[in-house]
Amino acid sequence: MKDLFAYIDSRREEAVAFLQTLISFDSTFQEQGIRGNEGAAQQWLYEQLSGWGFEVTLQEVDNEKIKSLPDYNPNHQYEGRPNLIAIHRGSGDGKSILLNGHIDTVPLDDLEKWTYPPLGGKRRDGKIYGRGACDMKAGLAAMILAVKYMNDLGMSHRGDIILESVVDEEGGGNGTLACVAEGYRADAAIVTEPTNLEIYCASRGVYLLELEVTGKPSHACFKWQGVNAVEKGMEIASGLRELERKWLAKRHNPYLPSPTITLGEIQGGISAATVPGTCIMRFDIKYLPYEVDEQGQKKEVCGEEVKKEVEDYIDMICAGDLWLREHPVKKKWYLSVMPHSIDTEHPILAAVEGAGKRVRGEIPYISGLPSGADARHLQNTGGIPTILFGPGDMQNAHSIDEWVSEEDYMSAVKILADTIWHWTNEKKD
Repeated sequence: MKDLFAYIDSRREEAVAFLQTLISFDSTFQEQGIRGNEGAAQQWLYEQLSGWGFEVTLQEVDNEKIKSLPDYNPNHQYEGRPNLIAIHRGSGDGKSILLNGHIDTVPLDDLEKWTYPPLGGKRRDGKIYGRGACDMKAGLAAMILAVKYMNDLGMSHRGDIILESVVDEEGGGNGTLACVAEGYRADAAIVTEPTNLEIYCASRGVYLLELEVTGKPSHACFKWQGVNAVEKGMEIASGLRELERKWLAKRHNPYLPSPTITLGEIQGGISAATVPGTCIMRFDIKYLPYEVDEQGQKKEVCGEEVKKEVEDYIDMICAGDLWLREHPVKKKWYLSVMPHSIDTEHPILAAVEGAGKRVRGEIPYISGLPSGADARHLQNTGGIPTILFGPGDMQNAHSIDEWVSEEDYMSAVKILADTIWHWTNEKKD
């Protein structure tokens, strides 16, 4: 593999330029993924990969094909924003591998706060800056170039290689769900999200919950005649913090943070001089794929049971308040992200560990992703054993002056190329 690593090192300028070009495309999602700007970037990738000898397909997400699948997000529109699927066929009887990355990014945010233009791909002091540099155009570029550089050297592989550049991950994951619905499968998959070049074997599940609290509006000078919906909402939020504390004390996973409840949005009132008659609160509730108790016993977590526990706790809080008992809070679950996990004994982890050892002289650390990820669709719905591995620190994702380390990016290209070559040249069981 030394020849491959040396060749990749010799292509550094090309690899950086490729990532900079990807960053230069505004591929932001809009309205939580209902719409998006991914089309131009996908078309450019189509032209590049077609010229490099891949079988390339641009395919728009078909809502009819995915609406019955878990974690489907309705009412998203996909005209002009297709998925890209590129396949490089193997010679036969080797293990296949699928690599998945999303082309969409979150919005650019306040342009005046950026040190460098968010679509500029500025290269400075060993870092590459721009929206999506970390999440996750570096991972997407790394997986594509890993296969290209193998092909440049004429390195044969027995198993098929499937590359997916998907849309609408930030809006919930319909892009990857559509790839699953179209039947793309492999013996293992790697989602190249930013993991700091660690192997993530699990990711947390997420529910988004909206609560509507009804009060009684009145003029503030007669506040005793009204019922403050915001204050009632804060009583519920305070109670949910207590539930979160119980979770933090008792619910653990060796690779993930404990489950959390976050009040992320609140709307209420029409003026400072009016007792608010309505309060809307939106919560992010993250939960584990499985829990491990003090005796080391593993217990799978059911998402529906998590929802019921939260609802029961809200009902208990409201039962202790005369007004809330007589004016029930309206609950609406409006987004679901399943958790995912893979057995750490699965051979795809060993393949990446071996590649990391050969490239960097150390075995990558095994950890988990504290948020949700498209790995859930590939594994839970598609039945493909899936890990996450890629360049970049998730703490840089979605941030002003988002960046990725150039060195980590190049290491990712090498580790992925090594993994792909060894994996696809193993005989399929």
